[in-house]
Amino acid sequence: MVELHYPTLSLIVALVNVVGIVVMAALWRINPGLPGPGLWTVAAVCSNVGFLAAALRPLFGNLTSLVDNTWLYAAALLHLEGVLRFKGLAPSRGRWWAGAALVALVGVLAVLNRDDPVQRYRWLDPLVVAVLVATAVALLWRSPERGRAVYAFCALAVLVAAGVFVLRWWLALGAPTGQPLLGHPVVAAVFLSLLLHHVTWICAMSLAVNLRVQADLQALALVDGLTGVANRLRLDDVAASALRRAARRSECVAVVLLDLDGFKAVNDRLGHAAGDQALREVAARAQRGSRATDLVARIGGDEFVVLLEAATADSVALAVERLRQALRRAPLAPDPAVPLGFSLGVAVFPADGADLAALLQAADRRMYKQKREHGQTRPGAL
Repeated sequence: MVELHYPTLSLIVALVNVVGIVVMAALWRINPGLPGPGLWTVAAVCSNVGFLAAALRPLFGNLTSLVDNTWLYAAALLHLEGVLRFKGLAPSRGRWWAGAALVALVGVLAVLNRDDPVQRYRWLDPLVVAVLVATAVALLWRSPERGRAVYAFCALAVLVAAGVFVLRWWLALGAPTGQPLLGHPVVAAVFLSLLLHHVTWICAMSLAVNLRVQADLQALALVDGLTGVANRLRLDDVAASALRRAARRSECVAVVLLDLDGFKAVNDRLGHAAGDQALREVAARAQRGSRATDLVARIGGDEFVVLLEAATADSVALAVERLRQALRRAPLAPDPAVPLGFSLGVAVFPADGADLAALLQAADRRMYKQKREHGQTRPGAL
């Protein structure tokens, strides 16, 4: 039986990891604004530096442990940071400083124990296992339902690698200090597990990036491009689900229709850029004046809708008052000399209609009735 040895395994993993560099660099190039692929590309390069150093051990001896251990550990930390960014965690200077300190610690331990693999494994393997387990947890954290299997598959491969490192650490704890372990089957298994990890990472994270991009594109299709609130398509979808739930639970759903008074004058006198700014300001105030569970949508022109689930007479009255106060806080138009008011109309399911179209019609009738009674230019009419 041919014995697998340390330099050969290191070279094999390095060659396979070249594919990882190419794939991650391509993902980074195609999706330059997406957090994650850039750090994974750098991590793949760091991994190759470490594995190539390990492959050259026969030439440089145990001094290669410094490059091997520090670069591979830096790669593991970059993988973890990339996953955290990909999952939406903001960059943190504290994490960078902590990572740099850990890499420095690994470098010091590698130098101090360069002639003793057993002692080196005793100190370094727990640090590696901690990063791998944290990476697996980060992969599973806030995973979208559509891509949960992909993240779970990748996390499993990471945990397998962590388990093999635990075995090597356990072996080192029971081995005499100074005993050579580079030819031990467990050490070979470490490299095989890392090979599995790299292949799995390339496949799984490529799929994850693809799913993320598709989800982002779908989300953009449901957002009003000017104001950033939901568009009519999103409102139709959410309202349909809300009305079905309300029918099953015998609850009410309220629709608040918001229409701007004098918006044409803003466009005519101040220009369309000012009109766009006014629409963005109205959308922002409507969101601030609504609950987190309410949906604010722009359904066209200068009309907005706020959808309230599990509504009661008191909650609807409170929601309308909060919305009115948010809109009245300051002039809506960029130039206060150009008056821009608003009118509100409310309809409630099931009393005013069985679907969104009927509710919007009822809210529209009430809104224009109030306009006729109070005058169209009166700001904040209900």
